Amino acid sequence: MAKISASLLSADFGYLADSIKAAENAGVDEFHFDVMDGHFVPNLTFGPPILEAVKRHATLPIDVHVMERSPEVMIPVLASAGGDIITVHIEGVADIDQTIDIILEAGAQPAVAIRPRTPVSALWPVADRIRRVLVMTVEPGFGGQDFLPDTLPKISEALSMMQTIHSDNPFEIAVDGGIKSATIAPTLNAGATTFISGSSIFSHPQGVQKGVATLREKLATANSRPLREA
Repeated sequence: MAKISASLLSADFGYLADSIKAAENAGVDEFHFDVMDGHFVPNLTFGPPILEAVKRHATLPIDVHVMERSPEVMIPVLASAGGDIITVHIEGVADIDQTIDIILEAGAQPAVAIRPRTPVSALWPVADRIRRVLVMTVEPGFGGQDFLPDTLPKISEALSMMQTIHSDNPFEIAVDGGIKSATIAPTLNAGATTFISGSSIFSHPQGVQKGVATLREKLATANSRPLREA
């Protein structure tokens, strides 16, 4: 099955525990936790203390999306605070191999993200070391943005790359940005396996349960190729 990852950037942080419980009850597969430093992207979000609070209430894996310049120092702290997957931007690190080593040493699963303007080819040198690629379908930094249709070919290219490198191993192609009922099927058809969505879940007018159900319905009715998941 395709995975739905609930982006906590859109959750009600006045009722964080309730938001987490509602998403788990609705059947999401994991949580997505954005860390922004105000430099790599023009926004500030959460740090380790909030991540620790999320971990206390969540029973599902937590993907920590680190949108920082030189995030190496923070990686062990974020892993210790509850990050099961640590996703870093290839554009934000000086040495991606060293950064992956740090993630592995911290006991987390490494994943690498690319911005809309970054070519998929930038990932080839480390594709054999990761099982998850994150293709940003908006410019990172803010939730609630409109999906960029010209990122669809990049999803297919990332899929082809990972199929070539991991011919006998499972992998994931995650997408993040503007993922809602109208855009989730095209990304599935392009090759995505993991769908990160925030406002379509936590801000759905009929509630979290309906938001997740609507995304599942769109995935179930989409025409897609058979895909492998991690």
